[in-house]
Amino acid sequence: MQNQSIDSFKCRKILNVDGKEYVYFSLIEAEKNGLTGISKLPYSMKVVLENLLRFEDNNTVKKLILKQ
Repeated sequence: MQNQSIDSFKCRKILNVDGKEYVYFSLIEAEKNGLTGISKLPYSMKVVLENLLRFEDNNTVKKLILKQ
């Protein structure tokens, strides 16, 4: 399945392992690119946030901004 995320925070990364490519969305990069407060979130919320970034399509999941 091809990922069609908009990637507003420019955090889409590819990890190569034994010739296979895995796509993930780096929360560190997202925070550097304007999505503030991620480092303060509990681990469980970081998992949910990575999933939201993965499926950002401006329809069901829109660009979000965390307020401190």
